[in-house]
Amino acid sequence: MASCLIEFDKNPIVFSPGDKVNGNVKMQISDEDFKARKVRMEMIGKAYTYWEGNVKNNHKIKNSGDIARVRHNCADHKGKIVYCRFETIVWKSDGSKHEMPSGEHIFPFSFQLPHWAPPSFEGDLGFIRYFIKVEIDRPWKFDDKFITCFTVLPSIDLSLIPNSQLPSKKHTCEEFGAVLWKGGLVKMEIRLPKQGYVCGESIPVKILVDNKTSKSFKKISLKLLQRITYTGFRDGFVNSQSHPCMGNEKEKVTYATRLNAQIRVEERKILEEIMDVRIEKNDKIDMEKAIIVPPLPPSTKTCEIIDVEYFLKAKMSTLGTLKSAVKLELPFIIGTVPTDKDRSFDYKKSVFGYAATSLKNRDVQKYAPLYPVYKFI
Repeated sequence: MASCLIEFDKNPIVFSPGDKVNGNVKMQISDEDFKARKVRMEMIGKAYTYWEGNVKNNHKIKNSGDIARVRHNCADHKGKIVYCRFETIVWKSDGSKHEMPSGEHIFPFSFQLPHWAPPSFEGDLGFIRYFIKVEIDRPWKFDDKFITCFTVLPSIDLSLIPNSQLPSKKHTCEEFGAVLWKGGLVKMEIRLPKQGYVCGESIPVKILVDNKTSKSFKKISLKLLQRITYTGFRDGFVNSQSHPCMGNEKEKVTYATRLNAQIRVEERKILEEIMDVRIEKNDKIDMEKAIIVPPLPPSTKTCEIIDVEYFLKAKMSTLGTLKSAVKLELPFIIGTVPTDKDRSFDYKKSVFGYAATSLKNRDVQKYAPLYPVYKFI
């Protein structure tokens, strides 16, 4: 029997693009006659998306009156970009018996991350993941595999992003009532003092309402949303044209055409604040609600098949049997470095915890990336 522990030289296990990933693999072999041909070690960084096609069952009536079931399959879509793949054989059998000595074996490793590595991310339809994989090649048995993930975070400095420190606002005007019985206009506006934030920071959201309708509004909900856009291809997508696979020049590269591309948008509610209000006809309100950004991956558009964006969504609901609502969205940015560079922080697991990634991929395991949460109190 074999047990394996993959240890890194730093704690917490968070790296930046371009860093060297150093550590040791400690393997314990308890059997005297443990059969093995070799031990392979890999460091892999990749983005992956996958979703199944829809299956529809239609019925076609034949001339005889019998019903024939016609099955239409919409192809599965997937995307895969390998950013780095290093492989090395750390142990190999030197005889025909293919036996690995019992006891402890220590194999050091050192790999370098590419400078263009996007941030770690876990979602329902895809991920951006970096991991060390150890595989024991065993004759006449299933291979033993051990995988340990680690977090990669590029520096997304808010002071270097244009407009991140500028205020932002958005408004909407909606008319209530039927064609012959106009109910008047209601205006809702949300404002932010700036557009860029980091985890741990408070977002002061200002909401202004001017009600010129005959309706009364009773509730305003404010949601913090994460919106992920996944790209998949009917014939797959192995690597990008902009960045090669680092460490393995023989990695097969195929370029899928955009004609075969599809996108899926996933929206995840991170938190929601409910404010009970009473806004009557001709009332105006000016209110503010603070939302603290929890541990989240940064906004990113550096991965060709996974985009991550953030929005604040306000919804104002009316009283009465025939309920109506006014909705408004305002985008903002989450970075990894605030304008105040001296502010301290701790790494914390993603607010989603061990994401329920249910993808058909052999390297899938439960993993919660770490993100910097800054101290503002």
